[in-house]
Amino acid sequence: MATEPRQAAVLRMSGISKRFPGTAALTDVDIEIERPMIYGLVGQNGAGKSTLLKILAGEYRPSAGEIRIADETVDISSSRRAHELGIGIVYQELSLLPNLSVAHNISLGQEPMNGLRVDERRLLREARDALARIGASTINPNTKVGDLPLSERQLVEIAKVLTLRQPRILIFDEPTAALAQTDVQRLFRIMAALRDEGVTIMFVSHRYREVLQVCERITVLRNGRVVATLARDAATLERLVDLTLGQKADTIFERELHGGGAGETLLELSGLNVGRRVQGVDLSLRRGEIVGVCGLLGSGQNEFARAVGGDARDVSGQVVVAGRPVQLRSPRQALRRGIALITENRQEEGLYPDMRVTANISVASLLKIVVSPLVPILSRRRERRLTRSAATSVGIAPNALGRLVRVLSGGNQQKALLARWLMRRCDVLVMIEPTRGVDVGAKLEIYHQIERLADEGAGVLVVSTDIPEVMGLADRVLTLYEGRVTGEFDPRLVSEQQISLAMQGASAAAIPTEPPEIAP
Repeated sequence: MATEPRQAAVLRMSGISKRFPGTAALTDVDIEIERPMIYGLVGQNGAGKSTLLKILAGEYRPSAGEIRIADETVDISSSRRAHELGIGIVYQELSLLPNLSVAHNISLGQEPMNGLRVDERRLLREARDALARIGASTINPNTKVGDLPLSERQLVEIAKVLTLRQPRILIFDEPTAALAQTDVQRLFRIMAALRDEGVTIMFVSHRYREVLQVCERITVLRNGRVVATLARDAATLERLVDLTLGQKADTIFERELHGGGAGETLLELSGLNVGRRVQGVDLSLRRGEIVGVCGLLGSGQNEFARAVGGDARDVSGQVVVAGRPVQLRSPRQALRRGIALITENRQEEGLYPDMRVTANISVASLLKIVVSPLVPILSRRRERRLTRSAATSVGIAPNALGRLVRVLSGGNQQKALLARWLMRRCDVLVMIEPTRGVDVGAKLEIYHQIERLADEGAGVLVVSTDIPEVMGLADRVLTLYEGRVTGEFDPRLVSEQQISLAMQGASAAAIPTEPPEIAP
């Protein structure tokens, strides 16, 4: 009796290994995607996800193993070859050129030509079509990418990849990290529509709830190996975390609330305005306290945080630091008042990627490492000692201090910024999206370091769109909607739903006085 031939898989990666000098990034990785679907790939930073993606994108060649696309063995020797094979990828760190327009970024490397010149009319038309395909028609294709907010840059990056002709496989690396919830759901609709058209989507994310929402199958990597591949109906949030970390989730997310241990008032804001984007915000922050600020993307929380950190224009209202009214017109001036700002864009606004980790940590504390106040020469021995202490306290291995910071994982880069301000010992730390693009293991370490900063007497302001993150960290939570405070909550007494409603602009007048009951 004749058997039916096996259907050719969209993608089959067999025994993929990748070795670098002194380390094995991937070992015998097998992935098979039988038909067009949305396929999830999860794991901590350093688990091998980025290496695997770069092999598919033609940036790395595997040390061993075979790749088959539609049952044809392929050699993905370059990014051009990946494009020829119908593979597109949107990286977490965007590849856009900020000095070029949206249209030129979307068509970069494949510009329509009219003789020897770029056909500008066709360029704009194709850009509009690409943006319309993802529901982003409001983005002006003539605008310079550098003038767009991070969320819209992400949409341009996605539009750029979708211009790939006849794509068969599209890989999204943390595509929702910079998107508002409405944009996330729009992206998921786009992904589903592409899947229905026959395109396979590989979705790489640290947001496991999103992975569970959209992915039909999920592969978990740990230490460069596949530890499990699960169908969606066999996967749960707890199961994914257990597999990712190699330990039980319920033992790692416990946190002791600060509850009532805060001291003197470090920062007091009265009627703070930032142009028309933030209106009349009142807030106080005490020593030893963590205050969370939540809002949907575009609700003004980032502008509010930047104003506190001295990085905003058109600021009015009263700012009192340590009992003294001040005007914070620059980050340097804020730093002199003991206020440090860590923005959501660590690559462009926080780190010096081509400097070593040691220098990135010590750069804000140069007066601590000079030979003496009268001899402004840096003491390398003192710098090594102080930076090693700060780095160790945030979980950075001593052997990483001599590396360029750009080669670190996103989690370790964020920890390097924390180490910088731990060494500086600022009174107020303002953090925007402190765990954006960071795996669950690194998140836990960052949470512990934020707690430690508060325990040592700092006041910490955490601005995040991640409600569970803010509820887990903060002693108090403020919600913003269209630039105005819609509620102030004790996270022990409210639910995620109540905070979410306040972020949507609903009235927060009725706050429960008892903790919500949890069903058995």
